[in-house]
Amino acid sequence: MNEPRLSPSLTPGAKVFNANASGPWITNGAVTATANEIYTDIQTLFNELVLQSGGLIEMDARMTLAMAPSLSVALTTTNIYNVNVTDMLKKNFPNLKIETAVQYQNATGGNLLQLIAESIEGQKTGYCAFTEKMRAHGIVRETSSYKQKKSQGTWGTVIFQPFAIASMMGV
Repeated sequence: MNEPRLSPSLTPGAKVFNANASGPWITNGAVTATANEIYTDIQTLFNELVLQSGGLIEMDARMTLAMAPSLSVALTTTNIYNVNVTDMLKKNFPNLKIETAVQYQNATGGNLLQLIAESIEGQKTGYCAFTEKMRAHGIVRETSSYKQKKSQGTWGTVIFQPFAIASMMGV
């Protein structure tokens, strides 16, 4: 999202693979981050939401974890107790919904991960807006032809509460 009021993206936590101070979950097509490292990155995003909202967002709030489709594979990573990241998320964040979109992929600077609280105290965080989906105007008759104009417009996403969105770049 291109919203100037959003807080800057966080950096992923330290990874054991290649002793990186921070780094991606997937390297050269293989999941290289451990389940705990992946979960910790998502916990960090949630902590950012709590700090930004002054404690208004709780663990049982309806939230969306948005990521690139390739990152969703990392959520199947299992820890030493045979529990994968998805199971840990379901247990600790019962109303968390995971969505994927190719727009979150970034080949050069790492993928984007966003945690979005759907609403705060009954007010939506934001919504997608448009003027009209598609409008067909009247047909104009000419000597040997017809013309018809079609129009539509979009506004993009209208964000009411930018503090309810936390992002991490480079996962």
